[in-house]
Amino acid sequence: MSRIGRSDTPARIAIRHLVPACSVLAATVLMMAPLPLAWGVMPDFALLLLIVWARIQPRLLPPWAALLLGLFADATLGLPFGVLATLYPLVVVLARLGEARLESHDLLIDWGFAAMLLFLGYLLAFELLGFAGRAPALAPMLAQAGLSALAYPLVTAVAARLQRWLVGAEG
Repeated sequence: MSRIGRSDTPARIAIRHLVPACSVLAATVLMMAPLPLAWGVMPDFALLLLIVWARIQPRLLPPWAALLLGLFADATLGLPFGVLATLYPLVVVLARLGEARLESHDLLIDWGFAAMLLFLGYLLAFELLGFAGRAPALAPMLAQAGLSALAYPLVTAVAARLQRWLVGAEG
């Protein structure tokens, strides 16, 4: 029997189910922090975490939770309601479909898939913002998508560490 089977208490189960969503919430809040950045953009840690959690623990981050996280992000980041609320569940579904189709888990394949999801997500967000009458410049959005893609190994390492803690930590 695994360690998790021996120590499953209602509190542990609740924590295990809340950590992925809470990490995305924390990443969203982090994106609001006034950090002095040379490029003027920072990686989209929230979207990266959504992609990673949808692939490594899909049951803990269902599309309906991604919808709620997207609504929170829309409100927190000052975006028109529905932009990230549309994008987040779609990215989660696509990440899950990709996980089901990809046989290997080579870092470069996973990284390339995540980069593709990031760029497609940012293009969709660009279009949705345009429909909402708040069309941004495309170049900074693509720069943020590129910077986010570069941050994929870091975010994957953080999520993997959280996952190991969730699965292996005793009470």
